Amino acid sequence: MFVLLRHAHAIGKQNWNGPDTHRPLSVVGRNQAVGLVDTLTGVELRVLYCSPTTRCLDTLAPLAAAHGLAIHEHPLLAPDAAADELGAALDIVDLTGTLWCTHGETLTALAACTRTDGTRAFPIGHTAKGGAWLLNAHTPPRYIDPDPPQ
Repeated sequence: MFVLLRHAHAIGKQNWNGPDTHRPLSVVGRNQAVGLVDTLTGVELRVLYCSPTTRCLDTLAPLAAAHGLAIHEHPLLAPDAAADELGAALDIVDLTGTLWCTHGETLTALAACTRTDGTRAFPIGHTAKGGAWLLNAHTPPRYIDPDPPQ
């Protein structure tokens, strides 16, 4: 099993003057990030990958601390990365126990990717900020809603 995760709620672009890559989580997003530790209890995690953006790194920080794992930045998880390249990369690695934190637009584009036989590479749908997909070759995908905003 592996996890595709959309970063938690971030400060709005209109309220941020710095580079978008440095835009941090909002208070709601920080609470969502902390909540992921309980939400993903029982899910084997051995490697954490994320977009090289502050909001993705901050989303994974509580999970990394709770599991004693490092966070690995991956350029194919960036908001402007090519989804077909990400899909191809995900097809050739051992995904067991991995978590991939990225952006809504990346997940939407990834969901539209198809394999050479015409099947959808990743049968996922709309993903709320802080939402996660648990994917396994042997069972249907399971979506986990983020905790509702406090």
